[in-house]
Amino acid sequence: MSLDIGATGDFPERQIRVIDVGRGQVGIVRWDADLYAVGNSCPHQGGPLCRGVLSGRIEAAEPGSLSLDSSTPLLACPWHGWEFDLRTGQAILDTKTRVRTFPVWEDDGRVLLEIGKAQPPTRSGSRQVTMGYDDANACFLMKGGA
Repeated sequence: MSLDIGATGDFPERQIRVIDVGRGQVGIVRWDADLYAVGNSCPHQGGPLCRGVLSGRIEAAEPGSLSLDSSTPLLACPWHGWEFDLRTGQAILDTKTRVRTFPVWEDDGRVLLEIGKAQPPTRSGSRQVTMGYDDANACFLMKGGA
């Protein structure tokens, strides 16, 4: 099922806009030409993920040399600093942990989200985490391009 979640202009570049979807909250992010959306609950310990820091990925080719990869959008949880790649939903330091991913796209000036084809979130140890729209702390991640 596709939901119209707003006009394209309602989602500013490199900012999080939180919207309600069912009983959950989802943060929508426009990062260059792509759209992503992240639920407001971190799969690590349930922190308010959408209140975290949005940035590119900092890389180090060698000690003392840092560079910013602005093509890789990350969101860091404000509670414990867990970072998630918005393109895949995977946690940076634990690739077995991820947030849900859903398709999201633009059509005729509107942003649409497909909620019927979710990939479930997982935690360390490949343990499945059950989260959904009926949970006030549900965690979703949606990705798509223009």
